[in-house]
Amino acid sequence: MSLLDQLPRLSAYDPGAVGEGGLDPLGLGAIADRIANVLAPGIRARMAQPRFVTVSAIGAIAYQTLHELTADQGKTTVDIAFEWLVVEAIVRNPGNGRTEGLPGSQKAARAKAANERLSRRTYLNGPRVFGFTGVYRPFSRDVGVLTSDDLPAENSVRLVNAWERDFQLPGYVDGVSGSPGGKLRRDITDACKRTIEKGECALPPTGQLLRELSDYLAPREARSNERRELRELITTGEHDIRNELTAKLVASPPSADTTQRDLALQLLPGSSTLTGEALQAAIDYEDAATALDNTFRRFLAYTTQQHGSVIAPTHALQTPGLVELAPRIGDLVQRAIASVANLNDVGLSNDTAHGFRLFANRLTPGEFLDALIERHEEVQASKKKLSWLDRIEGDWTVRTPYRNQSGDLKDEIWAHPMRLVTLANFLRETA
Repeated sequence: MSLLDQLPRLSAYDPGAVGEGGLDPLGLGAIADRIANVLAPGIRARMAQPRFVTVSAIGAIAYQTLHELTADQGKTTVDIAFEWLVVEAIVRNPGNGRTEGLPGSQKAARAKAANERLSRRTYLNGPRVFGFTGVYRPFSRDVGVLTSDDLPAENSVRLVNAWERDFQLPGYVDGVSGSPGGKLRRDITDACKRTIEKGECALPPTGQLLRELSDYLAPREARSNERRELRELITTGEHDIRNELTAKLVASPPSADTTQRDLALQLLPGSSTLTGEALQAAIDYEDAATALDNTFRRFLAYTTQQHGSVIAPTHALQTPGLVELAPRIGDLVQRAIASVANLNDVGLSNDTAHGFRLFANRLTPGEFLDALIERHEEVQASKKKLSWLDRIEGDWTVRTPYRNQSGDLKDEIWAHPMRLVTLANFLRETA
């Protein structure tokens, strides 16, 4: 066999890491997300600053009459135009650290430096899952601030009324002519319309409205009435488990550096049956899933460290932690399967058992490694994507896009977010 024949094989088109499940090689993240949704429905791990819920409501009230107005063959909607206005306003009037935690602030800063305005090209366009409106949309809808078609819902009125009182802007919600709030609402409506028509932020760069938007909507500058309403939205409602968790977090706030696992363990004592079962399912599932995910990544890192990034199966058994975990992994996954079954969601229970089925028995180190690779290749095939691994005469090699794995992983740091830390952050920001 020639040296060329021994090189890793590539398909005719090999797109590398893009679109190949780069964050979830064993396909365990979707189940984790469903368990997290039992604990904290409406919350997403990407959420960090609940004030964006208020900002979204303020925008929705102003541009509701423009709801059907779009540009670029429907790719630019009015909520995106409003985001262009808000983000550019804060970047041009940054105050004292106002851009911290602002989605798109780096893109906006580059546009400003190039003397360009925010637009589809310089900031954001569809799909509408990015930007602050998109990121916080699940929570905004869940708590009745936005409707399913993103118009103002009932709770937008109480939230924006609280903001009105804090910033002395009466009349915004009702659009009262001649009032400070009514004028601001009309100005935002007009600015959104002109921005959609122009295809970029249409306000003067040094104009008054951009300064006002920065002063009134900066992410970390919510005042007492608004924070109180946001806290109420987070801690009450129809989700009993989330309500119980937030009550416990308010009564005993965790430190900002508490890990997800430690937080779940702190919340478990004294919980009701339903909440305790959900927490235990999260703990047991992530203990198993994280152990599997970390071991697979350690195998990738260890293989990459070898000469030519090629390793024999017997040598691969020296992957750090693999031999020690092999006889224990069956117990871990069996415990996880049983805990998830207690949630009484047949689909979730079946999917958990299926995802863990290759690891449900006591395994030798060789069997464990084979199961990890089989599970990975099964997941990639289901996505119609290439494996991260290739074979060279029976040895394993890691494909080039995946040779950046770190072997320095801590099993107590969960691989998937269970939203508990996000929930604690929401409460910290609304204190």
